[in-house]
Amino acid sequence: MGFASVSFIFFFLPLSLAVYYLAGPRGRVAVLTAVSLLFYFFSDPKFLWLMAASICLDYGMYRLMERYDDQNRIRRAICVMVVTKNAFLFLGSSVLSQLWGTPVPLGIAVYTLTSLGYLVDVYNGDEIYEHDLLRFALLNVFYGKLQAGPLMRYGQLREQLKKEKYSLSLISDGAVLFIQGLAKQVLLGRSLDSLYLSLKEIEPSGHSMLSVWLLTISLALSLYFNLSGFCDMARGLGKMYQLELPRNFYYPYQSRSITDFVGRFNSSVTEFYKQYIYSPLGADRQGGVSSVLNITLVTLLWGVWFGFRINYICWALYFTLFIFLERGRWGRLLSRLPVFFTRVYTFAVVLLSFVIFSGRSVSESWFYFTSMFGMGSLPVFNDSALYSLASRGVVLLLALLLSTSAAHTVADWCSKRHPHLAAACSVVFNVALLILTLAFILPA
Repeated sequence: MGFASVSFIFFFLPLSLAVYYLAGPRGRVAVLTAVSLLFYFFSDPKFLWLMAASICLDYGMYRLMERYDDQNRIRRAICVMVVTKNAFLFLGSSVLSQLWGTPVPLGIAVYTLTSLGYLVDVYNGDEIYEHDLLRFALLNVFYGKLQAGPLMRYGQLREQLKKEKYSLSLISDGAVLFIQGLAKQVLLGRSLDSLYLSLKEIEPSGHSMLSVWLLTISLALSLYFNLSGFCDMARGLGKMYQLELPRNFYYPYQSRSITDFVGRFNSSVTEFYKQYIYSPLGADRQGGVSSVLNITLVTLLWGVWFGFRINYICWALYFTLFIFLERGRWGRLLSRLPVFFTRVYTFAVVLLSFVIFSGRSVSESWFYFTSMFGMGSLPVFNDSALYSLASRGVVLLLALLLSTSAAHTVADWCSKRHPHLAAACSVVFNVALLILTLAFILPA
């Protein structure tokens, strides 16, 4: 059961919200934890035991660490065991998927890394030991963020669970955000993904320069609209349950540098790595080789979030190279250029990176790269490429426009100049958007 399903939209979500608000403030943690476990059961039942075992084991280890709070040797040993277990689950699931095609358990990256973040906070004395197993489980497995994040720190959730009053405006804002995220994923993400997969199935000899460019562009946009759509739905669901989740994608394709792009694309993961890996290792304070290693490690982990494949590692190293370039003279030169040129530069570099991301091997990525710039024997275009462009050209143009903040800027301007008219138009637009999206979800 996914967010974009009839069973979730018409049954699971309204029923869970009804039970949640009927339970009142005292029962909200228990209800929302039960709802999250139930969602996991319906979505990925074969790995429910793994998720439950991981959460219970971590909880037990944290309680044990509290018991030996005054014995640093035992606390460190417990930390090493928890880190090893969660790192093994996070990376091991990706490795097994790559080697033998086994499915990756739902949300495994989210709940393992969330638990690791809590471990570091507790060990450093920044957070209290959690005695409530249900509250601890909810921190890790709130169902809204299992699909694609965002990652949250324990403190971000703890204070919100103490609220006694409910906000109707938060519920309505959440519904709007959920609808817009759903539309992103269903109307744009799926269509672009379909285009990418159809182009991916073409044999090398059947490609053209145009088809390879379309393949790369469709992948870049598909990844953005699918992931940001899921994260918007997660934030919307959070608001419906009176929880504020952090934003995870902030128009990354209009970034002004590669460093800026890494901070905007899957930003909660970037912040997590900075908080728990980059800063503890010394960040830039030691300079030299240490700084290079720290930046490389964090960027590599940022890439591995998508899977443990050689192409993803090369994709991350590609960005690492440009980050280092921007920290020197190249970055100082960029800072003097007009915003338009820095955005064009960044988008070009990012777009080319998806040539690496798209390949099933380094040789396949190299074939795409050489073909894009006419270094092979492929034609400029062929019938299949023209058909793909004609059938999905409007979707591509719309996606390119909506990947920028242009529409958001216009909406903000209208709401400031004509607030009542803008509010009415927003209601009509979101209702129409929901109806259109449901037309693609409901069975014929």
